[in-house]
Amino acid sequence: MPAGLRLPRERIADELRRRRKLYGRSSRMKRETDAVACEGGMRGGVTTGNPLVFRIPNAEAEKWSRLLDPWEGLRESPLTRPRPGHADFAGAMKYASYKGDKFHPADIQDVLERASARETAARVVAGAVCKELLAAVNVSVASFVHRIGKAGLPRRKLLRLLEAKELQELPVAQIEKNPLRMPDEKVGKAAKASVDDARKRRVTLGGGFAVMAFGLLPGIGSFAQWDERLDGRIAQAIVSIPAVKLVGFGAAGWLEEADGSEYHDEIVSDGEGLTHATNRAGGITGGLTNGMPVVLTGMVKPIPTQKEALRTVNLASGKTVKASKHRSDITAAPAASVIAENMLALILADVILVEFGGSHMDDVLARWEERRKRIGKLMAH
Repeated sequence: MPAGLRLPRERIADELRRRRKLYGRSSRMKRETDAVACEGGMRGGVTTGNPLVFRIPNAEAEKWSRLLDPWEGLRESPLTRPRPGHADFAGAMKYASYKGDKFHPADIQDVLERASARETAARVVAGAVCKELLAAVNVSVASFVHRIGKAGLPRRKLLRLLEAKELQELPVAQIEKNPLRMPDEKVGKAAKASVDDARKRRVTLGGGFAVMAFGLLPGIGSFAQWDERLDGRIAQAIVSIPAVKLVGFGAAGWLEEADGSEYHDEIVSDGEGLTHATNRAGGITGGLTNGMPVVLTGMVKPIPTQKEALRTVNLASGKTVKASKHRSDITAAPAASVIAENMLALILADVILVEFGGSHMDDVLARWEERRKRIGKLMAH
């Protein structure tokens, strides 16, 4: 981060609260306070230009200290029952060892500690910092959940929301008030009932979310190399969130049957300058922003851990057993929407710093404003 960026303590705390306090989450979220502390890179609430360091306490760290201690950690009872749908089995195979000619799967405890979605708390802190940088150049990021299990927004309403050109066109207050982050009160009640029903049935639910960024200038990103394309970078960031199995841009998930004349966004003049008549591409063409809001949708699978454990095989004995059970959410969709919002902010902040960066925020703001004025003149013709 450049020097000179003001970071309100409450903004970071609020972002962590948005991830934590949602309907359908596990009992662990009642114990985690996420009392984040900054240990470097900031002075007087303003960045210094040095690396930012934050520490987020883990409420259960002491409980596991003897088992996981780096020097004295206990290994007498390795975890050998992989949970279907988690990284357990694949991780145990990846880090397996041989003693003589005997194959020894890795202790699953070492896999699940690192693969845990608890690490997304750190992503949210990083995203909160990046949101402040985006706000400095008048870029805003928002998200909502459009489906939990079988309860979802009507297709027409969802597509209308995905076509929003300004943040004010989204019912942000309704979204933030709703415990499942849904933009429709009726559908929100149906989704809440689905979560309650799933809890009674001792199962979990998947869902869908949307994330949007407003205020970006056209031409941010790159088409020069495949790994620099903005949509590719965003897609990787979103799919890297635990449980996310699908990502799409704009209305891609609902336009598979459209032909080219129906799909593509025509370039038009709105009287003030050039714009696009629609935003089916989700604000990115050729790996670059095109001046429309960046819009993406994602899908999270049902949390793998069920109250009634699924079948698995004990890697030590080869016998069919029930998987080990840990606490889990009923649905991760609302939390995933907040995490995805912050991951989008992180990627956008990164490409903006590449394009407009400097040692101080004054440099970034001056370069952004210079580009904005130049593009404004070009698009006015």
